[in-house]
Amino acid sequence: MASKQYNKINELLERARIEGDWGNVSQYAQALPNEQSTLRFVSLAECMLEQTLTSRENGRYSYDSLHLAKDYLNKALAHQDKTNQSYKEAILLQAKMFYVQGKFQECLDTLSQVDLDLMKKECLSFNVSRALADAYVYKGMSMEQLRELLSASIEIEGIIECYESAADLGLALMGSTTRSSFNLTLSGVLEMALLRSILLQMKHGQVDKGLARLRRVLQLADVQGLDGLRVKLCITLGQVLIQGVPDTAWPPIVSRDSPTADGMPKIGPSKGRATPIQKKYESMFCPCNKAEEALLILLIGQALLYKEGCVSLHEEDAVMCAQTNRQTHSLLNMMVLLMGRFGQYRALADTLEKFLKFSYEDLHICKQFGLALLSSGQYSRGAAVLEKCHEAKADIPIALTIAKTYINHLQRYEKAISICTACLDMDSKHLRSRLYLYKGIAEAALTRSTGQRTTVNSYSKAAVESLYKAYSLDPNCPHILYHLALRLATVGEIRKSVRFARKVAENPGVVQMADIAHLLALLFSAQHKGEEALSIVELYLIDYPDNLNLLITRVLLERVVDGPAKALVTCKEVLIPLIERLSGGMPRDDQTFLPYSDQWTSGKFQLTQWSDRVSTHTTASFSGSTMGTLPAESISESIDSAVGCDQSNWGSQAEVWYTIADVFLSDGMLPDSQKCVDEVRQLFPLSHLVSYMNGRIREAEGQLDEAEQQYINSVTLSPRHVPSLVALGRLQIDLGKPLLAEHYLTEATKAKPDQFEAWHHLGLLHQGQENHQQATECFLTSLRFESTSPIRPYTVLQWKI
Repeated sequence: MASKQYNKINELLERARIEGDWGNVSQYAQALPNEQSTLRFVSLAECMLEQTLTSRENGRYSYDSLHLAKDYLNKALAHQDKTNQSYKEAILLQAKMFYVQGKFQECLDTLSQVDLDLMKKECLSFNVSRALADAYVYKGMSMEQLRELLSASIEIEGIIECYESAADLGLALMGSTTRSSFNLTLSGVLEMALLRSILLQMKHGQVDKGLARLRRVLQLADVQGLDGLRVKLCITLGQVLIQGVPDTAWPPIVSRDSPTADGMPKIGPSKGRATPIQKKYESMFCPCNKAEEALLILLIGQALLYKEGCVSLHEEDAVMCAQTNRQTHSLLNMMVLLMGRFGQYRALADTLEKFLKFSYEDLHICKQFGLALLSSGQYSRGAAVLEKCHEAKADIPIALTIAKTYINHLQRYEKAISICTACLDMDSKHLRSRLYLYKGIAEAALTRSTGQRTTVNSYSKAAVESLYKAYSLDPNCPHILYHLALRLATVGEIRKSVRFARKVAENPGVVQMADIAHLLALLFSAQHKGEEALSIVELYLIDYPDNLNLLITRVLLERVVDGPAKALVTCKEVLIPLIERLSGGMPRDDQTFLPYSDQWTSGKFQLTQWSDRVSTHTTASFSGSTMGTLPAESISESIDSAVGCDQSNWGSQAEVWYTIADVFLSDGMLPDSQKCVDEVRQLFPLSHLVSYMNGRIREAEGQLDEAEQQYINSVTLSPRHVPSLVALGRLQIDLGKPLLAEHYLTEATKAKPDQFEAWHHLGLLHQGQENHQQATECFLTSLRFESTSPIRPYTVLQWKI
């Protein structure tokens, strides 16, 4: 009866030791009979030692606990029965205690009393096998400490061998089928040994071996209870692949049928090492490059962490939650780096969205999610996420990102202004200039989107003030100088604008030199310096030969300086090949109809609207532009943003056709101009610009009634298109309809107060009605605006951030 009772106690003691239930270990060990005194003392010594390791304070261990554990081990070793497993386990625990005390040489001397490699071949209990694995760890750490502190002649291969033996023993124990009823995890020292051996290999130049070992261990760790370790291995392997292995030095993974199927020599029972159990898989995916392997590993780690990560808010789970948080950040940061490198922002946003549950009181993941949404083109949703992050914790860089998104993509200028204004009260002097810059750009944008003159004037004044404040805080910022010069040019302060534009040209920074040169050219044209403007454009076209904005400005300047014939030659040599590239180089089915080209190309797509930024130039003068600067209600953002860049889109093609048609019309070549307009009609059949250009051609042909109808169609499609209003008002004067003429011309001045042609024709109307005072005021206003009007409006320049 007593024998059965003692057997039950042995079973309970073994289970408690395996599961680390040290409170019960002490109770069960005290109940063992005297015949098992060695096991009793070993169990008590292990209990005291483990409790000491887990309850240390300020990095120091309890001296009394260590002294008591030492007494128990001395009693266990006093029996001198070297064949007893408990005796061998006591030696291993004694070596562990010496390492804890910092006695590294005594640790090695103690382990030399037993043959560790011979013990691995014996049939050992689970606890002795685990102690043996820990002994290999402490042997390797002692050797490493002596090598670093005393410069001992210890080979690094021996240290790595100890760590690998410990890791293999630990994985073999975890993969054993005999412990399925136990709640087990790999100890911290064995996890450290597993990773330390790999890091040492890589540190000493054995990258291939370390990477192969890491791959194999990750595969062998696919057992129950090691998901936490697999997450660490995935993070480590991902860091090695992304940061430590060049693309050219990546060791490929060979086929599974190869004798070295995982890309490394087999880690088997060589040198008596224990062999972990390996699962067999079918139809395994084999990455063919470093990026594929890194992404696959990170996805595996993501799935494991998403399943096993701790999200509890209880205090007892705080340590696990902190570890999960660190692992989540490491894993997601690498995924951001890898997926961002290959532009997979939508997949990255989906991944980050899954991990939002780990972002409690930590906005890092939420911010990354918002930025990924913005990068994938989901601007509205991304801005909403970042705005919530900003509300939770005010962050000026995030606020600037939100404002930039509102300005560039969502056209929510009032929201951008409110965000920037709210952040100005925060203490951030180094970003205050950027806040004023974004606020000024948003206020300037509102001047183009509103129609009331008082509102336009107030926003225009506020934009100049904000940009001046940004300039006072950072007078050398190229962005601030550029936007301030552009805003001053828009309000007619040409001399100040030239001064700032020249300053930014001296130090452009990240601002495109093409935009700076274009601004200078337009400023010179506003000062009636056509040759200087043309020379600047031609100079920078050498570096930017495909810049559409510069090319069109060159054509218009040549039409004024050298005449329409020279401009048509430029159209043939430059704009026609550009159209072919924009349309993909597909030749047209019909024959040429222009005397200056052989083949023409055109897109066959039908769109419903085209930007008002693509407009016309009615007179051959530096101030002859009547381009509408106020966009229509349904302007396509992609077409509008493509103006002035090298993207292949139909808006750019239409602008080129429109420019050529305008040059032909100014030279009196009406049939050729009509065919260019027909090309625009194929691209945008419902564009008001097509009707407007047809009206100009009909007016040149003397068909005034038909021209009037075309102008009316244009105003119907776009009621705020200023050139159509001016042309219709001018035509009503010729047709003897003064009331209608005054109505259209007045609407034009309301929509664009600096439209000098509208004021000029309004003066002619009042002069014909003998209202000389009103006519004089209109003529003076026209002269004032005409003296600062460029060849093209400043809205064609890049104004976004």
